[in-house]
Amino acid sequence: MPRPGPVENTGDEFADPDVARAYVHRPPYPEALYLRLAEIAPRHGHAVDLGCGPGKLATGLADTFDTVTAIDPSGPMISLAQALDDGGHRNIRWLHAAAEDADLTLPFDLAVGGASLHWLRHDVVFPRMRIGAGRDGRVAAVGGDGPSAAPWLGDYGALVRRWIEQLGFQFNHPEFVARMNAHEAWIDIEGRETFTHGHCMPLADFIEGEHSRATWSRAKMGMEAARAFDDDLRRMLEPHSVDGMLAFDVTTHLMWGRPRATPRA
Repeated sequence: MPRPGPVENTGDEFADPDVARAYVHRPPYPEALYLRLAEIAPRHGHAVDLGCGPGKLATGLADTFDTVTAIDPSGPMISLAQALDDGGHRNIRWLHAAAEDADLTLPFDLAVGGASLHWLRHDVVFPRMRIGAGRDGRVAAVGGDGPSAAPWLGDYGALVRRWIEQLGFQFNHPEFVARMNAHEAWIDIEGRETFTHGHCMPLADFIEGEHSRATWSRAKMGMEAARAFDDDLRRMLEPHSVDGMLAFDVTTHLMWGRPRATPRA
């Protein structure tokens, strides 16, 4: 019987240095997202980035907030984030720790997770964030740094589905979808928005960036399967690239609200 989905743990793949190296090839978030996050926060004192990865959100927030605490359980991710920032934002505190072990009761104006909230132990993290948020702090979930519109998107989706099933999982199994959205029960949701922008990048970088995703980590797939996946993806996308460059739209989703100490029933 196929397994529920391509993720069976709590994000251990992101402790892999190879995953961290591949992560820099993911498309960026749009500038409009950071402007909206600044508007959502009641003040611009302290922001928390939960599962900061290589620091995409943390460095953007640091341009607006007085201080940013960027937390990640992956040593390679924290090291990469610090190297990429290269001291450019002195107001970021990079914290190598699991969110479950960090002191989230400290006051914050905004806590944000970029495709990370679903990895957390909600019963541990959200009650603490409810304290840290005080009377008006907000929590925001950000997701979406992959292709959302392109002439080749249908073929790409079919390839992804075929490979997920080839690895022994069921595509979009209800249990998997529920697990990816379980954090929403811990938020009194106040709004949702989407931001779409065009992006162009080297085809080789796009393929490499896929291995930053938990489903396609080389350690999980095995090197032989990972090379075959790359070959399939390259054959499908090369006819759509121009001088080795691939163009597509990226749609980023934002949801925000007040953290809860207990989940909605």
